[in-house]
Amino acid sequence: MTDTYTIYLVNNSADTQNFWCFLAPPQQLASDPGVYANSSASLAVRSHAQGQNYFAIPVQYVVGAGASNQAVGLNVQVVSNVTNKASLQDQWSAEYVTVPPNLGPTMKRVGTSAPANMISIASNAFNKAGNETNGWFSSQSFGIQTQSGFMGMTWSPSPQQTRTLTPELTFYVAVGAYNYNSLAKWTDVSSNCATISVPNDFTYNKCTVTYTAEGNWTVTQGPPPTLALASDLGWLLSEDQRELAALTYLSLSEDTQADTLATVAWDSADIFTANGNTILSGKLTVTTALRAAFAYFILSGVRFQVDRSEAGGTSVHFSYSGTRSAQSIQDLFKAGAQLLFGKSE
Repeated sequence: MTDTYTIYLVNNSADTQNFWCFLAPPQQLASDPGVYANSSASLAVRSHAQGQNYFAIPVQYVVGAGASNQAVGLNVQVVSNVTNKASLQDQWSAEYVTVPPNLGPTMKRVGTSAPANMISIASNAFNKAGNETNGWFSSQSFGIQTQSGFMGMTWSPSPQQTRTLTPELTFYVAVGAYNYNSLAKWTDVSSNCATISVPNDFTYNKCTVTYTAEGNWTVTQGPPPTLALASDLGWLLSEDQRELAALTYLSLSEDTQADTLATVAWDSADIFTANGNTILSGKLTVTTALRAAFAYFILSGVRFQVDRSEAGGTSVHFSYSGTRSAQSIQDLFKAGAQLLFGKSE
């Protein structure tokens, strides 16, 4: 069964943003200036949208070949005439014609003996220079096809050229004025984006990308906190916490806010144990201004009391009283962690 990786999108900016997902090039293509980013996978997300917004990416590679009257280059729209699902160790042959007539290519799998963890794409002997003189340009593509669209790369193949590729499951999520299947420079895509790599940035094949109010990016493992509470209470740490999370979810409304942890400082003098409970306090900052003065927040299924916060501010004084050790609580507070704030008990 094909693995599917889900990238959830959180837009904390003031405006609706159009998110695009790109597949990073294999090492064999990364330094080739003639290889362009090509994506039709995009999703518009409103500011502070509360619904589920995500890219679902199956690990199903595709290879493609095309020909048209447009040369492969920056901002050119390229859609392959023929595409095929490809597996590791597949060997594919793209057959281009010498014009006239202006025919598209054909493609077939010719073997399954490519090196381990690699896919090869070969071109036949054709008169590339003559074709281009007559305004007929060949293209070749590699990537992943998703329900949201294609994400991959495109280049102009040379006659009798074989590309042997090691797919790399690294994704770029960006916002900006990209167009469907319109070729872009990798440097433009990767200069201001979230970079997400398998497996390090995922937990159970899920991660969350947040575009902040300042135009920065954070990447955290797992789904957004509201979704984790709503549909996957198994993420949480104990039965008591699951019950608490379920109750919290029932009251999710405009009185809640999801945010991202920026920094934390602990009041070391206030860490002590009483009647078997750990009691500690601290001050944290978040990446987005709070919409209200909240009463509590939840982090990784653990509930914390908000002792002081202000609407429009980013600082929160908080405390914890419970059975977990001080160290295990402090270990939860990592930059980029997702917090869910609530106003009422």
